Amino acid sequence: MRKLTLDEIIKLRRSVRMYEGKKVDKEILKVIIEACRFAPSACNAQPWRFIVVSDKEKVKMIFEKTLGGVVLNDWAKTAPVYIVACAKKSFLVHKVGAGLKNIPYHFLDMGAAIEHILLKTTELGLGSCWIGWFNKKAIRNILHIPRNIDVVSLITIGYESQKFEPGQRERLSLEEILFLNKYGEPFSPKNYETEIRTSKK
Repeated sequence: MRKLTLDEIIKLRRSVRMYEGKKVDKEILKVIIEACRFAPSACNAQPWRFIVVSDKEKVKMIFEKTLGGVVLNDWAKTAPVYIVACAKKSFLVHKVGAGLKNIPYHFLDMGAAIEHILLKTTELGLGSCWIGWFNKKAIRNILHIPRNIDVVSLITIGYESQKFEPGQRERLSLEEILFLNKYGEPFSPKNYETEIRTSKK
C-alpha cells in the first residue's frame, strides 16, 4: 500500500466521534507517542507527559466522571483508549519566562506535541479527537496525577466506526488567513512581485 504524503495526512485528519470496539495494540500506541518526542518546545524543555488509559474500567470511569455537563461528549464512551496529555512545567521557562512575556509556553509546547499525535494516528489508519472540556480535578484523582503536573487535554483514539458520519469541514480560505508584511495586506502575486522588484533595486 502506498505511503501517504504529509499533505495527504493533514487533509485526511478529522475529529472522529464514533469508534469500533476493536482494541488498539499497545505497540501502536507507543509509536504514536514516540512521534511526540520530536515536537518543538520552548528552550527544549519538553514538558509533555502522556498517560495512556486502555483499562476498560478506567476508560469507563473517565467517561462517567470527567466528561459531560454543559458540553455533551456522549460519543466519547465509544473510545477504547484515552490519552491524557499533561505538562511538567519548568520553573524558568514556563513560570518565570511565561510570566514575564505573558505567554503560556507550556500550552504552545503541548499543542505542538498533540498535533503530532493527531497526525501520526491518521497516518496509522486510526481516528482521534482532541477534547478540551473535561473535569481536570476528577482526572487527577482517578489517575493519581501529582499536583506539580498540569492536566492539559484528553485525546480519544480508536478505529473509526463505519457508522460515523463526519460533519462538513468548513475552512477559511487562504485569502482570509494569509497576509503580506502587515495585517490585512493581501498575499497576492501582484503584491509579492512588487516586493521582489523593490528589493532588487
